[in-house]
Amino acid sequence: MGEALRAHLLKESSYLLDPPQGRVLYTTNRSSGIQEEPLIPSACVDPLIPYPLLNPLQTIFYRLYSGGSALVSSPTSSGKSLLAYLFMKNFRGRLVYAAPTRSLVKEKAVELRRYYPKDVELRTGESFIENFKNPRAKVIVSTYEHLAYALRNAAGWVEELEAVVIDEVHQVGKRWILEEVITACKRKNLPMLCLSATLPGVEEMAEWIEAELLIESAWRPVPLHREVRRLVEFPPLRNGSEDTQEELVASRLLNALFSLKKPREKLILFVPKKSLGWKILELAKEERIGIMNQTVPFDLREEREPEMAFHNADVPKEEREEIEKAFREGKLETLIATQTLAYGVNLPADRVVVLVRFLRRGGKTRVIPDSLDLLQMEGRAGRLGIKEVGYSNLLLYGGSEKELQKEVETSLGGALRTAVMEEEGGVDTLSFFLLLAHMHEGANYLRYLESTFSFRKISKKKVQEVGSFLKSHGYLRDYKLTEKGLFCIKTGIPPTRFEEFLARKKMGFETMITVRPLLHMKKFEGLFEFLRRKERFSEDKEIVRGMLLPCGRRCQEDNTEQFIFYVEGFTARYSNLKHPPGEFSYLGTDALHLVRTLMEVQKRGFYRFTSMEILQIAHSVKYGVSPAYAALAGIKGIGHIRANLLKESLMEAGLPAPSLCTPTESLLEILSELQEPLMHRLTLYRELSPEKAKEELLKIQKVIHGNARGYLVDDRILLAFGLFSLGPDAFRLTKRELVELVKEAG
Repeated sequence: MGEALRAHLLKESSYLLDPPQGRVLYTTNRSSGIQEEPLIPSACVDPLIPYPLLNPLQTIFYRLYSGGSALVSSPTSSGKSLLAYLFMKNFRGRLVYAAPTRSLVKEKAVELRRYYPKDVELRTGESFIENFKNPRAKVIVSTYEHLAYALRNAAGWVEELEAVVIDEVHQVGKRWILEEVITACKRKNLPMLCLSATLPGVEEMAEWIEAELLIESAWRPVPLHREVRRLVEFPPLRNGSEDTQEELVASRLLNALFSLKKPREKLILFVPKKSLGWKILELAKEERIGIMNQTVPFDLREEREPEMAFHNADVPKEEREEIEKAFREGKLETLIATQTLAYGVNLPADRVVVLVRFLRRGGKTRVIPDSLDLLQMEGRAGRLGIKEVGYSNLLLYGGSEKELQKEVETSLGGALRTAVMEEEGGVDTLSFFLLLAHMHEGANYLRYLESTFSFRKISKKKVQEVGSFLKSHGYLRDYKLTEKGLFCIKTGIPPTRFEEFLARKKMGFETMITVRPLLHMKKFEGLFEFLRRKERFSEDKEIVRGMLLPCGRRCQEDNTEQFIFYVEGFTARYSNLKHPPGEFSYLGTDALHLVRTLMEVQKRGFYRFTSMEILQIAHSVKYGVSPAYAALAGIKGIGHIRANLLKESLMEAGLPAPSLCTPTESLLEILSELQEPLMHRLTLYRELSPEKAKEELLKIQKVIHGNARGYLVDDRILLAFGLFSLGPDAFRLTKRELVELVKEAG
């Protein structure tokens, strides 16, 4: 680390809110012994700070930071948001706070508006309009992806940056896009404040970002009381009724949850895999416990007051937001979760219960969750100012307390591993980084690679192999990017995925099968887990497999099968899905980016799409309706389920599919002919009683009548087409004029 100042904040430091008091105890590499200092009164720093004293972490940062980049590794909820403000106060120009998820970005924006009341803007990629309006605010709160896009495409606003805060910097081990962001900031000599709760290899990270200050903290704002027990100490809830090992584990965990939870405690139970969480939820339902989730992989008939919910990546966006709100407000006290919650939104609890599994294979032991994830999970325990202590119950399954202790003690002592290094066997991210290197440095591309963390540790042979791939496939020529290379940089699509798109086009696959590689950020997994137990699933799946026969294994490797199942609308046939699950529930932003991508494909001469084809594809992705019936998705408020019920009813009635961008009133003329087939599907697929089916039919008719004066096209997709065609001038066009623009574009 050279001359960097390194400080250790000791766990014996103290901080009380009522009455305000405390002290900071720390050591540094520039002094001997333990130093003790009083906490700094907030009024001496900034009257906007809502607490009377800076806490120990904030105090030591305020005293020691004197400029340049800094790295802080400190437990969750130790006041890192105010730390960011203390860092930002050193700069007069534009600032960025980057976080991994849209939920966190929105949370941080709210917190930062306390200090910059009218000077904070969001950049999450959710609104494509962001790309056509330069931000005016001093502070931009952004996702990693949006910041990376702005940096690589030299957006005007990033040229004005003076400093950057990167939250959850340990995500560099899971998301390659963050390494791109940090590398770009380094090359621009932008001071960075990197924050993390669980970061292995802190010295390596500090050296890479050229930090002038490194703070490692053992202090926790709310003390954590950890108890380790064996899962077998908790008998199954209904002994003898479990058919599988997973059911037995779920039954023990549900009993443990009841045994450990104290009255009015907010509790999070972390499980290592989704199937186990769903099994616990199903057992809870059978015990007549109210379930908040509505989209589940089992039948959920009875409606009860919500007492429990499961939070994971496959829960539809709408439901996940409701669950988070209810838990945050105390209306829901018990939450089951996977590790995605540990790295996602800030939902503090009084008690955290974690199932810790030990898997033994070939003489080696693997602990799940790993120690870093475990520390993140425990970071949720404790609510400052509400409870004096947080509780962690670790339930061991297949291992000993001694083995766990060893795992936890060595967790932060390992080397830093990035996502790029973990993916060395593939070429997706490597190929993209090589394009960036040639774009920035040309023949001196190694200079760029040396400024990254990963490429200093990846074999030169692998770099040469990927470079040969890029040259042979026409992405590089004489150390410069070709049209194909520039296309990938602008859209963010790795060359490997674009090559797969071109190959599928050449082979003549159906449109949606072909465009799947362009949605490279989406895994499209988890859908089938909700459907396997349904009778009709095998039949529907065989239909999709028949469509994919020409594509073979390549379509299995990237879950094209589940993607096509969704866009063909088969999910509407399953009553246990109130909304499409997981990634399938929020593809609106991806649909807009796909409009831009397809227009770039056409503009650069790679393939000719008509304007109507581009709009059909975008509607199909966003709403899960096959392209031929994409116009139905243009009925404002119709949604995935209803649009597909309309589609199948039109087919049964022998009526033609409506066309995109035509007046909605054309549907009113045939509504009477759709009543009987709609009623049939509402009772057959959605399993509604005749009375409920009639109510739903009236709602569908009301939605269509409410759009009678409009056009069969999604407003945001239509505006996106206009903006990508005309730029900001599209804002001045009416909807009718935008529709005419589409038709004229051909």
